[in-house]
Amino acid sequence: MPDPEPAGARPPPVVRLATSSGLGNRMFQCLFAYRLAEEFGVPVTGDSLPEWGLVHEDSTVPLPSVYLQGHMPNPAGLRRLWRLGLLQGIETNALACRLELMPSRAAAQALFRDQGVEPLRFPHDRLVINVRAAEILGARHKDYRPLPLAFYERVIRETRRRPVFVGQIGDDPYSQALRARFPEAEFHPSRGVMEDFATLRAANHLVMAVSTFSWLACWLSEARTIHMPLTGFFHPKRRKDVDLFPPDDYRYSFHAFPPDAWTGTEEQMQETIAGAEAGRRISHRHLLTLVHGIKTPDPVPRVAPAVVSLPTIA
Repeated sequence: MPDPEPAGARPPPVVRLATSSGLGNRMFQCLFAYRLAEEFGVPVTGDSLPEWGLVHEDSTVPLPSVYLQGHMPNPAGLRRLWRLGLLQGIETNALACRLELMPSRAAAQALFRDQGVEPLRFPHDRLVINVRAAEILGARHKDYRPLPLAFYERVIRETRRRPVFVGQIGDDPYSQALRARFPEAEFHPSRGVMEDFATLRAANHLVMAVSTFSWLACWLSEARTIHMPLTGFFHPKRRKDVDLFPPDDYRYSFHAFPPDAWTGTEEQMQETIAGAEAGRRISHRHLLTLVHGIKTPDPVPRVAPAVVSLPTIA
């Protein structure tokens, strides 16, 4: 039996990006492809993201190859197969919405550089709320949903910041209810995906929508505070394959909701508009338990130092 071909004699593997869906999903797919390409020391080929100035040459994926999808690809397993000479080509359409599968935030910021799109800019004390509505108002997907108005009301009350609603604001019942519930707020309907992304990325205080687009705009921003609702595909009990909860990033406040599926019925929409469910803020410690099952000790309560009265010296 001939000796196996030396690893150094093999050409490098090919990492080909195959994108689909909207801008946020395509950005996540791109991030994972770049993470793989960095690990294998090869450039990304395949689909481009012209919105971000990312143009890739296309290439044929050599055999033996693998096609990656979903949120939980296994880079360590791929490296092992490559070392064994059992893998030569990787084509990835994987969303890989997990922090451990993504490049660092600094690397992602460098990849998705400012494209010269002028954002809307607001005073630094404004609470910029991204609205995801449009097609998800119906029964488009059980893990994508509009956020309850009571949630916005609670966060506005707790932060004491003037709200600015940005995004998919139209003439639908949900948008009409938003305008009626918050008459003192500013409303800015979408000016386009890149304009909206730039506006969110430039904000100082943010409320995230249930959206990959919204998550990336918030994460890549230099915002001081980010409010993330744990609902829809952000809910750990609904999507255990998704982990986009930065436990060490104290810009984030996490707000937990019941793990209900979105069905888009008239009753559910009415509950979203007029119901009392506002979610509840949870600690980063509670988040670790909820997402990873990590049990942590209760924080040690601070005890005020005792006041000692010294005797008066005559």
